[in-house]
Amino acid sequence: MLRKKWLLGVIVLSGLILVGCASATPTPTEEAMADEGMADNMSGDENMADENMSDETMSDESMSGDEAMADENMSGDEAMADESMSGDEMMGDENMSDEEMMADESMGDEEMMDHTHTFTVRIENLSVVLAPGVWTVHTEPGVLFTDGEADRGDGLEALAEDGSPSALDSALEGYMGVLDHGVFNTPVGMSDSGTAAPGETYEFSFVASPGAYLSFATMSVQTNDLFYAPDGAGIPLFDADLRAVRGDITDQISLWDAGTEVNQAPGEGADQGARQAAPNTGADEGGVVQIVNDGFTYPDTADAIRVTITIDEQ
Repeated sequence: MLRKKWLLGVIVLSGLILVGCASATPTPTEEAMADEGMADNMSGDENMADENMSDETMSDESMSGDEAMADENMSGDEAMADESMSGDEMMGDENMSDEEMMADESMGDEEMMDHTHTFTVRIENLSVVLAPGVWTVHTEPGVLFTDGEADRGDGLEALAEDGSPSALDSALEGYMGVLDHGVFNTPVGMSDSGTAAPGETYEFSFVASPGAYLSFATMSVQTNDLFYAPDGAGIPLFDADLRAVRGDITDQISLWDAGTEVNQAPGEGADQGARQAAPNTGADEGGVVQIVNDGFTYPDTADAIRVTITIDEQ
């Protein structure tokens, strides 16, 4: 009896042990589920790690963006600084250029002032009779006439035919490039205006600076419409080195035909100034202003007059 009970106890105990072992040993399903759980947990961790890494990546990108923006800002600032510097440099250059230009212009004006002179022109009558005339200082050519063109009707005809300079002198007032002008009508040493006989002299003075030219005209009285004058461009009063012209300039003077009245033999024509019954009585020629070439004989200019210039510094 006792033996049976003992065997029954052993069997029961063995069963309990088996049940406990069975409970402790996981089944394949439980193992799979456990593996999946672990996998899920690992994936979650990995995902979180990846997300954290992504955050780091975003942080890196953000840093890169910031760095890029910083670089852009720096580049922009540097570019603006460069542009500003370039602008300043350019403005500086422009200002310097303007100042230099103003300085150059100022120096040019000072140079011109340093070379300003008072000129005195003497027209000595050697062998003919001269009538009162007109003079002008100018910068533009052709203020009295243009070689090869007809008289403009501003007074040259009256000067060349009748020895009357007043109309031409008045017309010069409105001419472009005319700096100064006037009339010479009284021989040196005389109190009354009139013609200059052989041995007598006309004289006039003016102030001029570099760039100025001299023109004048005086009638040869024993002709119909001839006058002594430089060419239409005038005589430059300064050379290329800004030295004032002085001395004898007769070689730059010619006897010109106004082309306004038909020429007669010099000293014989009834319509010439000394013998005409009234001003402007000769036949109209309808010609052009040119150096006289009418077939008559006239003394060489150097035998008829002498023109000289003297200067006094301002």
